[in-house]
Amino acid sequence: MYKYFLPLILLLVLPVLVYGQGKDQGSMDAKYKKMYNEVLNDLTSGKTDMLDKYIASDFIEHDPSPVMSKKTGIDRIKEDFAAYHKIFPDMKAQVHSIAVSGDMLFAYLTFTGTTAEPYMGMSAGQKTSMNSIDLIRFKGDKAVEHWGFTSNEDMMKMMPPGKMKEGTDKK
Repeated sequence: MYKYFLPLILLLVLPVLVYGQGKDQGSMDAKYKKMYNEVLNDLTSGKTDMLDKYIASDFIEHDPSPVMSKKTGIDRIKEDFAAYHKIFPDMKAQVHSIAVSGDMLFAYLTFTGTTAEPYMGMSAGQKTSMNSIDLIRFKGDKAVEHWGFTSNEDMMKMMPPGKMKEGTDKK
């Protein structure tokens, strides 16, 4: 009788352990996705006062824009978000796909907007669309690192006609 007791207990306990782990990760997945969407809303609206809630003060940006803030951490993100909103006041972000694995969030999205002032070779009033990939690492309740990847083709479309060829000419 006892030789059947241990396997029976394992059969009953194992699903509970597996389900319990999935539930915790599932809630973290939803939490990270919600945080990411809130930060995107802050970016497109130009509001930076809520970023402290989602981003660590010592946040590391692995893909810094050379034409934006020279600050670091959350201060850099706030300045960059305000600058992007000033340049693209009608900016929209459409998330096509989002996934979470452990403490990492992956998102494929498209940004669209119209320049309100000249920016990186674009004249004021130029419409642009950029496909991007975001990779964000979380630690607890805050984002701590970001890597961003933008489509080269989309970046080349921002350049004025003739500028792309100038950089590829061999002398």
